[in-house]
Amino acid sequence: MKWWRLLFDLCFPKRCTVCGCTLNYHEQHFCLECYADMPLTHFWNVQDNPAEKVFWGRCRVERVYSLLYYTDNWRKPVHLLKYEGNIPIGKCLGKMLGERLSIIPDSHIYIVPIPLHWRKRVRRGYNQAEVIAQGIKDGLEAGCTGNGSRKVEVLPELLRRRSFTNTQTAKDRTERWRNVKDAFEPNPRCRKVPSAGSHIILCDDVLTTGATLEACASILIENYGYRVSIATLAYVE
Repeated sequence: MKWWRLLFDLCFPKRCTVCGCTLNYHEQHFCLECYADMPLTHFWNVQDNPAEKVFWGRCRVERVYSLLYYTDNWRKPVHLLKYEGNIPIGKCLGKMLGERLSIIPDSHIYIVPIPLHWRKRVRRGYNQAEVIAQGIKDGLEAGCTGNGSRKVEVLPELLRRRSFTNTQTAKDRTERWRNVKDAFEPNPRCRKVPSAGSHIILCDDVLTTGATLEACASILIENYGYRVSIATLAYVE
């Protein structure tokens, strides 16, 4: 099997998603050099980190975690996930983040991805936040080997996007908030609704102004009485 894999890699070489160099047989998604230089935030080890300060005075979230800084060529993996259908890279980065969140002490954690409007989901074919959520789940479970009491569930149907909104990319903070402030609502068709006080990890790809995450977190806190933390792949300084 290894011989055929080597032959396949020779004919169709894999390339690093960051620098574009050819990957060796044992490398996945990133070359060793790029992997070593990954701009990790280490926010999981820092209380009152810069990502948490984004929400001060706006939304009562418990913790905010981001895996890496959205900078230089490290924008590429996120772009590949969001716009070019590279689901494996999203699961890989999500798992890396989830492994670092194994420090969370709760025995039962729910992961809620930011929902896409159905029109955008049909156009794209998937919700990148759901891909990340599954990766985080895998990482949390892998990082808690031996802790049989922990349960991790992904709840993609807890919230729904009721209005189609334009992309947030070119908008400033105020425009982003106006664009999403009424875009989300509780989903009455959700088959499983955790009890009040449950710990929810709300996840998305990039944290910029936090408008979308704030809108969703506010619903989870005010309508359900949940404790909410936020996790994203990247953080924009």
